[in-house]
Amino acid sequence: MIRGHRFHSEWWGAPVGVIDDPAFLSLPAEERARQLSEYSWVELRAGMKSIDPLALHEAGFTQIDTQVAFRINIAQVPSGPSLAAFDVERASDSPFMIAGDEIAPFTHERFRHIRGITAERIDARFALWARQHLAMHPEWCLRITSGGITQGWFLSAMTKEGLNLELAMLHRQATISGMYLYQKALTTYAAFGARVGFARFSVENTAVMNIYARLGAQFLAPLGIWLWTGEER
Repeated sequence: MIRGHRFHSEWWGAPVGVIDDPAFLSLPAEERARQLSEYSWVELRAGMKSIDPLALHEAGFTQIDTQVAFRINIAQVPSGPSLAAFDVERASDSPFMIAGDEIAPFTHERFRHIRGITAERIDARFALWARQHLAMHPEWCLRITSGGITQGWFLSAMTKEGLNLELAMLHRQATISGMYLYQKALTTYAAFGARVGFARFSVENTAVMNIYARLGAQFLAPLGIWLWTGEER
């Protein structure tokens, strides 16, 4: 019932697993331990109402985050005269890369709770994620600039449900607000023909919540994130 997570395993350099079915917690303790022992750490994701807190504790999982899902009508995101000061480059037209030391720190990163984590390792995770996403979906990857200077990036992917707004990042030396980054990216996506966007973000990240609230997002049911880290390795 645990599936290997290829991206996290590549980033971490050891097998990492993910559980999407809370029925795993109903397995005999010996079977849970056997399956968990195959991984360095395991993430369990489930709706907040579908989880027994005692069962999580007994299985060795600790809650590290709660994420809020949302949908947004991209076509109705307002523009404004201030956005004219920013330019947008599309990776499919003007290829670009993103280095880990360019990205502003992710202070709400849930994996900061993993034993042995460092700020550099978190930066490397986002750089790897960005590199892979740029290779797979360049037509939906944007770089936002002002006066020729990079201010940030917005990486997305078109799906049958709409535009998956996967990753928004300010540059470490950005001088613009996060609101302008999101607004410029979303109005650009609307010009490309996108209509509905969706994603999830941590409830800790009130700045992003306020941005999406101002832009008209509809918030959906939260998703709990629990972590098993096993023994010291």
